[in-house]
Parts: sequence; C-alpha cells; structure tokens
Amino acid sequence: MKELKNIIICPNCESLNLKRDLKEDEIAVCAQCGKFLYKRDKFIEIKLFSLILSGIIFFIISMFFPAVKINIVGYEESLKIFQSIFFLFNKGYVFISIFVFFTVFLFPFMCLVLYLMASVLFFFRYHKKLLKRILILITAIKSWCFLDIFFIAILVSLVKVLSYASIKFDIGFIAYIIFLSIMFYIVKILGVKTLWEMYENI
Repeated sequence: MKELKNIIICPNCESLNLKRDLKEDEIAVCAQCGKFLYKRDKFIEIKLFSLILSGIIFFIISMFFPAVKINIVGYEESLKIFQSIFFLFNKGYVFISIFVFFTVFLFPFMCLVLYLMASVLFFFRYHKKLLKRILILITAIKSWCFLDIFFIAILVSLVKVLSYASIKFDIGFIAYIIFLSIMFYIVKILGVKTLWEMYENI
C-alpha cells in the first residue's frame, strides 16, 4: 500500500508515474505525454484560505443582493437569487424550490464552510482525523452543487425576457460570476485530489 501512494496516474494518457519530492514552485509532468501532474506550492494553504474566504463573501453578496433589475413598461423590479427560491415556492413549485434551495444555496454554502475548515486545519496542521472526515464530506457534497447549471438557466431566462423588457445587471449578478469563477478554480483546477495530497503530506 505504501508503494502505491508513490504512484500517480496521468489524467491524459493514464500512464503510471512515480511521485517524487519537488522543490518550491517546481512542477511534475507525465514522463509519457508531458501533461501537468502536480506542483509544490509553498503557500497553498494561505492561497486556499484566501480563495475560500473571498468565495464566502461573494456568495453572500450574490444570494442576498439584487442580481438583476427588470423594467417592463415603466415598472421596475429587482430580483435576488435567494428570493427566487421563495417565489417558486409561493407559485406552487414546491419540489423545484426545495431542489434549488439545496443545490444552489445549502450545498454550496456547506461546501464553502467545509473548505474553510479544511484550509484552517491544513494551515495549523491540526486534528488529522477531523480533516479526513471533512475531505470525505467535500468529496460527497461537491457533486450536488449545480451552480453552473443554475447560472445557465438564469441566462436563458434573461434572453427570453429581453424581448419585452429591459434588464440591468446589478451587484448580485457580478458577485455570482466572481463566486462561480472562484468555485471553478477550487473544484475543477485545484481539485479535491490536491486536498488529499496535502492531507497525506501532513
């Protein structure tokens, strides 16, 4: 088992590569295809904490501040993302409102809190058992955060509304785009695999 921990599979060509200790800011590439595998970043814990903290701030702004202002024949209405959940519920779309609440608000917020807890534990190198449980929860929850799908749904809806109304994007919409960018970097580029590698090096 110890020998297997020193082997990494290339995500591009699926060839096996032997893991080695890297110098600061040095990167490891696949010996077969040259694909980037991993990097040693001295300040990875600080970067992760800063990104998560920024993500939480932009998440709160995007949920509770106006995202768009819709003007229909002189009547202007502001739309907040969190407020739209209650709107769906009041219109009788109970299942959809509950689904949106969990996938757009609750799960992403839980994911952010868990990432924040993990980054603090990584920084202080504290409580490895708790850190392992947090990483397991992150791995399970992240698949249920449909933020990008919800964002596409918003854009499609706005395109349909454009034919009979004028739309102004507000601070909530900008914050949501920034939040999505942060989450994309953390989940897709940094990845849970990096967190597990950090865990193994504690």
